[in-house]
Parts: sequence; C-alpha cells; structure tokens
Amino acid sequence: MTIGEAPEAIRKAVDESVREVNHKVMGREFRVSNALRNSAFEVLTNPSPSKPGNPPGVRSGNLRRNWTQGVRSSGGFGGGISAVAYIESSMIYADYLENGTQRMAARPFVDKILEDVEPEVDRIFADL
Repeated sequence: MTIGEAPEAIRKAVDESVREVNHKVMGREFRVSNALRNSAFEVLTNPSPSKPGNPPGVRSGNLRRNWTQGVRSSGGFGGGISAVAYIESSMIYADYLENGTQRMAARPFVDKILEDVEPEVDRIFADL
C-alpha cells in the first residue's frame, strides 16, 4: 500500500464502521419503540376513576390499546444517524388527560411511561 492509498483505505474502513453502527442503532430504536408501547400498557392500568395526579384509569381500554409507534430518523450514508423512537396516542382525549382542562385536573402519564421504560432502554443500548 502506498502513502496515497492509506487515507482511502482508512476512509473506507471508517465508512463501513459508521454504516454498521447506524444499522445497529436503527434495530435498537425499533426495540425501544416496542418497549415504550409495552410500558404504556403497564402504566395505564389504574382503576377508574383515577385520582388527579395519577395516570388515567381504565374505562374502555381505548387509551391503553390505541398507539402509533415507530422511529423517525435522519442522517446516515457515511455520517452519523439521528433516530428517535416514539409512540403517539390516537385517542383525541389523551392530551386532556395528560394536561388537564379547566374542569378536570391532569392525569399525567407520559413522564411515568418514560420513567418505567428507562431501565429497558438502558439494557437495549448497553452492548452497542
């Protein structure tokens, strides 16, 4: 290998390593998305009616069951990747429960879901 070929070989090795890490991150982000969904299912188990300040109680079960989950990503192809796992409730009243209204105290659940899922997320990324 000549001096001129060394930087090209190094660049190719780095690019391959970056692609491999990006691939691992994306696979783990989908696992995090599933963990978030499972955590929402666990956190939203209170009996109804719930007390103000506690996660909402189960009446119909619609809030527990109706979530959209996925991963939003950007970057890649030789550069770093930014990936965000998410879940979103498709129930129109989820925001009212989380933040409350003029007539109803909040029944926050988002922070409780994030607290519940944190150890699982740490395990998912521990061996990256």
